[in-house]
Amino acid sequence: MDERRLDLSALDPARDAGRWRAVMDSTLARVDDVLLHRRQDPLALIAGWRRPLLAAAAAAVVVLVPVELLLERREARVETVRGLVAVSTAWAQEGRAPTGAELLRAMDTGSAP
Repeated sequence: MDERRLDLSALDPARDAGRWRAVMDSTLARVDDVLLHRRQDPLALIAGWRRPLLAAAAAAVVVLVPVELLLERREARVETVRGLVAVSTAWAQEGRAPTGAELLRAMDTGSAP
């Protein structure tokens, strides 16, 4: 680290007001020139963004729909497992072993037969 102070006095607009005014006038003249020769008005420029925005939205849908479907399928499996655990716990507390048909029904519906 350098302990010396950095001299930024050359950037001070009050130091040379005439030069600063010339820079500002030149910048404003270039901005005005660009605005005068612009082929589109601001609304047409924004309307030109329609296609890229629609493409981005379509890409988002293409990515998000399969993800949503996978999450729904996973959620359904989780609910089936939770239901099977609840039914199995109830059977264990009753002290009985379920039949194969009862297990299949519990896995299919997630609830006790």
